[in-house]
Amino acid sequence: MKRFVSIIEDEQEIGESLSMFLRSKKFDVKHYLSAEDFFSDRSAEPQAIYLVDWNLPGIKGIDIIKTIRKRDKLSPIFMLSAYSKNQEIVEGLKAGADDYLTKPFDFDALAVRIENAWTKISGIEGDLVSHGLRLIPEAHSVMKNGVTVSLTAREYVIFARLYNTADTVNREELIKEFDQSEKMTVRNIDVHIFFLRKKLAKIDMAVTTVWGKGYKLLTESTAAVEA
Repeated sequence: MKRFVSIIEDEQEIGESLSMFLRSKKFDVKHYLSAEDFFSDRSAEPQAIYLVDWNLPGIKGIDIIKTIRKRDKLSPIFMLSAYSKNQEIVEGLKAGADDYLTKPFDFDALAVRIENAWTKISGIEGDLVSHGLRLIPEAHSVMKNGVTVSLTAREYVIFARLYNTADTVNREELIKEFDQSEKMTVRNIDVHIFFLRKKLAKIDMAVTTVWGKGYKLLTESTAAVEA
């Protein structure tokens, strides 16, 4: 199983040295120089350990952490910072960081913390469910008959709600699954359902439209699906 680490650090030398060191410890590493580079990477892994520098150009590290936490409650986040006052450390932890390392920090000590964090998240079992399915919430994925489908965080929220509801679910109910700050709309829900349908078809599942009521999850896509 690959172990992914995303480093968001604008100091090239620190980022490259840390990347090289962690690769020597058998981690798969991506280094980003800014928040913009990180958020624009569509190939980023759904489950990773994040090392985030506080004082970045543009969007600051503390805001990156807040954004990650809105969509990912489980992946470990380490804040890296030259700020060492207790008030700043508390602010970083309150934003959602699991740990706070003051620069300069010892690479070996960081590696141990990362190893421990990865052991913890890799030990989290996905929820075993019926119909031969396995939900893997920490990776926003669904597994069926050995085939894994990776969803976005929002798609996973919608899928989980549909799966856990025997009856149909309307758009307004799906919107309530999200934080108000995400400003979800009926149109947003329809777009996510569109892409969710395409992905679930790979594991012979479908989301059907029940006119006048909402959406319903079918465990076999051979059932009639209304567009």
